[in-house]
Amino acid sequence: MQTLAPSGLAARGRQFWETTNQSYDLTESELALLTETCRTMDNLDALAAAIKSEGAMTVGSTGQLVVNPALTEARGQRLALHRLIASLALPDIDGATVNKASSIRGKTAAKARWNGHVKERGA
Repeated sequence: MQTLAPSGLAARGRQFWETTNQSYDLTESELALLTETCRTMDNLDALAAAIKSEGAMTVGSTGQLVVNPALTEARGQRLALHRLIASLALPDIDGATVNKASSIRGKTAAKARWNGHVKERGA
């Protein structure tokens, strides 16, 4: 079932909506996640444009140079985008999905523990 894209989406968000909606039959909850994913992509594009226009540094309240707040917000939006895409759990061509942050942390921790055991045995 193909659903119309939400109003207000910019180019990137609308493209992702259309591509995803054509490729998958989504539930209502997945459509809600897809909507927020598309909006987040558009937010990232707007932030990138602001950073490109204003630069990485801007003038603070007392005239000092400070990091452009758009950089910090973009970092937060990227994290949100990763979580949204992971929550959608849409398979790619090979059938794999984006790993959730907890899964990535678990694999990293297991690898660190395993590496520690291998080093201990070799000592």
